[in-house]
Amino acid sequence: MTRPAPTLTAESGFFWEGAARGELLIQSCDDCGMLCHPPSPLCPSCHSAARGTTVMSGRGRIASYAIIHHPPNPWFELPIAIVTIELDEGPRVISNICGVPFDEIRLGMEVEAFFEPTEDDLAVPLFRPVAA
Repeated sequence: MTRPAPTLTAESGFFWEGAARGELLIQSCDDCGMLCHPPSPLCPSCHSAARGTTVMSGRGRIASYAIIHHPPNPWFELPIAIVTIELDEGPRVISNICGVPFDEIRLGMEVEAFFEPTEDDLAVPLFRPVAA
């Protein structure tokens, strides 16, 4: 089943369009260089409105996770693992982890991004364990 298309906004459109190209983009400040996720109109560090984007490596480690069992959702087979990934570059993103049994998910597990298509020819970044 194809995932639903994300909602593109003026502030988040770059993230979803980058994912459609297979890039994990994070908002950056053009003045101080701070990386910011989720995107915001002003830099949380220097308050500049000069916003840019930076391509991330897509690698990181699991900072937290939860196994979701309900409520039922027509787009996802439950249970599903929701993870907070601390990217190697610093920012944290929330996504799903795939390709690992739930009882083998561990804090600190090294992961890498991959991209799953959505409706409307976009994509969503998901994560899987880094191959040993």
